[in-house]
Amino acid sequence: MKNISNKLGHQAPRGWRYNSNFNYITIRGDLHYCNSHNFVYNCVEEERKLYNAEPCHYTDVRYGDSRHNYYKDCHLYFSRSKWKGASITLKSCIRRTLQCHNIPSGTIVEFTRDWYYQGKKIDFSYRFKIKKENPLDIKYEINHPNYFKNFATCEFSKNLTDALRANGFIVDVRTNSNFIMGMMVHATQYSGQDASDIDDSEEGEIAIAYGYGKKIGYSSRKNTFMGYVDGCDCILYDYFGEFDKWSRCAGIKKTTPIDEIVKILKEPKDERGIQ
Repeated sequence: MKNISNKLGHQAPRGWRYNSNFNYITIRGDLHYCNSHNFVYNCVEEERKLYNAEPCHYTDVRYGDSRHNYYKDCHLYFSRSKWKGASITLKSCIRRTLQCHNIPSGTIVEFTRDWYYQGKKIDFSYRFKIKKENPLDIKYEINHPNYFKNFATCEFSKNLTDALRANGFIVDVRTNSNFIMGMMVHATQYSGQDASDIDDSEEGEIAIAYGYGKKIGYSSRKNTFMGYVDGCDCILYDYFGEFDKWSRCAGIKKTTPIDEIVKILKEPKDERGIQ
């Protein structure tokens, strides 16, 4: 991460502080920007709520994010365009920042430019400190349509979905995206290998469920889970803060009785002896 000084205001030394416009308004850390309602939220805490099946930013379709939210930083304003009006003044940067809701008091906001002098290692940014939060009370809901759908092609998955929902999980049911399996078929055919045992004829459906500190994925019948063959025979799951990708998750065989699957998924992490 970029090394940030503690100095506020212009970071460039005197004589290099040009009154040109800025291209970015940036906040570093766990805050993300909701563009539709002009507020920031803690993405880690909202993900924690999601893993515990609580209403949060990710379950509510009313709130649309900026496409410039990244891991460990976000942009309240972002423009690389060279057209007149694309960059904004220091006064405009400060006004936009103060109008944004829920930025915690004490947060440092950076205004940066999209240009530099070749051969000169000079930071032309401006650092602004939030002295008082501009609060906005957000009441999240679980209202995404996928959380009210169920499987139409697999009785086992449908019954599992009903059982999970009855036990406090939220379950997002959607069409399976089988792109990885499609790539495997193409690769084996191109290489001359036998691809007859790879079934890409039907994508089927999948579910992504949350609850009890876990993220869970399962597919209909013997379909892959978003192309991952690990999901053909198993319900996949991992814990909050530990999920990497579906191929590295723990698995429960689909042949396991549904009551036992639900019991396993409800167990706290420490009770299963996992460090």
